[in-house]
Amino acid sequence: MYQWIKGNVYKLVVTMTDSSITLNNSAANYFSDVRWCLIGIDNDQYKLAIKPVSKADVDLKLYSLEDLHKISLGNGYARISNKSLMSSIAELVNEPLSNSKFTASWDEKNNMLVVNLAV
Repeated sequence: MYQWIKGNVYKLVVTMTDSSITLNNSAANYFSDVRWCLIGIDNDQYKLAIKPVSKADVDLKLYSLEDLHKISLGNGYARISNKSLMSSIAELVNEPLSNSKFTASWDEKNNMLVVNLAV
């Protein structure tokens, strides 16, 4: 009898380096129609939240422009580049970020990607 091995095609994976956050294709799909996002860190739970911000929300000035991060979409991925942000995350996880991979989940209620930073 065969034991089927789970695939990772639909798994939400976030890769972090010292300068950027890269979302795999499955995670990037939640950001396909936006160019801006909010990023929050939960120091107690070791989680990172990435919330898409629509152009309409930007135009309505629902969020301060200084709180927004640009998200760039590529073919099959999305990337947020910010060295200062990555330094803060590296401090939280207490290790350098060098192609570090983390799992994520989509929070339907709050419309955001939640990255589990606990190793």
